[in-house]
Amino acid sequence: MYETVKTIVLTSLVLVSIILTFGLWTYHPKYDVLQNDEYIQHVSVSNTQVDTAMIVQPSQILIHKDNAYYGIDKDEERNEILKEIKKWTIDDFEDISSTIPTGKFLSFLYDKQRLELVYPDSIPIDVYRSIFQIKDKGIKDVYFDRIVIPLANKDKIHVYFISTEKRKVYKALASDVVLSEVNKLTAETDRHPRYFPYVVSETKQIYLPEKEVVMDRLQYYTDELDPDKFKEALFSDPSFVKKDLITFGEEYTDGSRLMDVDFLQRMLLYVNPAARVENKDGNEQNENLIQKSIDFVNEHGGWTDMYHFAKWNEEERKVIFRLTVNGRPVFNEYGMSEIVQTWGDSDLVKYQRPLFRLEIADRVNVSRTLLSGHEVIEKLEKTKGFRKGLAKDITVGYELVKDPEREKVIILEPAWFYLYGQTWKKVPLDNQDREKRGGNVNGLE
Repeated sequence: MYETVKTIVLTSLVLVSIILTFGLWTYHPKYDVLQNDEYIQHVSVSNTQVDTAMIVQPSQILIHKDNAYYGIDKDEERNEILKEIKKWTIDDFEDISSTIPTGKFLSFLYDKQRLELVYPDSIPIDVYRSIFQIKDKGIKDVYFDRIVIPLANKDKIHVYFISTEKRKVYKALASDVVLSEVNKLTAETDRHPRYFPYVVSETKQIYLPEKEVVMDRLQYYTDELDPDKFKEALFSDPSFVKKDLITFGEEYTDGSRLMDVDFLQRMLLYVNPAARVENKDGNEQNENLIQKSIDFVNEHGGWTDMYHFAKWNEEERKVIFRLTVNGRPVFNEYGMSEIVQTWGDSDLVKYQRPLFRLEIADRVNVSRTLLSGHEVIEKLEKTKGFRKGLAKDITVGYELVKDPEREKVIILEPAWFYLYGQTWKKVPLDNQDREKRGGNVNGLE
């Protein structure tokens, strides 16, 4: 009897030991309990809240008239046009891609009186729903980077949503149409700069200014953002976060998440390794990714300057927003002009952003004369190894550089940039080009 009881007890202990060991081996901590929602809603870096339409903006608005192209470059005029379009009701989407003959894609879309909205990347239809009054509930899982609008004085017109990458064209019916602001601008095209199309593929052309571009070199005094506010917003329980001094910065960690503050480049990097991507397939997640990224920054008041949506990558689940000044994009080799987010299935994996805001503009500005679009194309096509099919975009913008003598001063230097593959590069200049611009600057040449 004693031996039987002893055997049962020993067997039970062995079984319990096996179960506990198995549990330890297979245990996965529930990282989702470390949600930051509870803290983000109570912590705000700034008081700025923006809607989707302010962030997702066309990179260009052009008028096609009498076989010529005119750019709407002034922010106030662009905003008036968008304000009109937002009042329209857009419905009855129809895929007409198969009706366009091979080799006729560009001429089919652009050979008449049109208004064209060019977006910086292909954007899901659900994001457009947040901007325009799109009533068609049946259209989904499609992406567009251009909208073409016929300049017709009618209450109802057909609007074309275009994907230049996928060679897709959807025709939609727009009602309650008013084109008063657009017609006013088209009647005064002489005061708008002329553009020309640079064809890079069968379905895509990039618009560049015919003449030289004159812009001011700008200087701003900056205001530092408080890293402690980001700590409060990004960590699930800030009281458990430990801060250490590191070379040129600070490091914050709660044992699971990490936030690095780089004083040299004035950047913040937050990493949450637990929030990985497990579900590789899911259009619904991709449809909402841009909106989720905008909402995330809104939740902690992170739009400290004017940022516009710039690019996203479905596979990497990465969304990039770029600093914009006077309607022009700003570039920096260290990422000092970008807000970048990478997402897991539900939580943020990585968040990188500047730790400063542009505060006071220095009134001592210097005029720069940049190359014309034709000169830029000539220079790029002479560059060794350049293939125009890899040129995704070409634009005038600003290069952000730090003032070498004043720590809190940022210089915005006008320059030409081109998106080659996945990387933005500055158009190289020779000595003659630099003399035309009005002098040399500290920065990338």
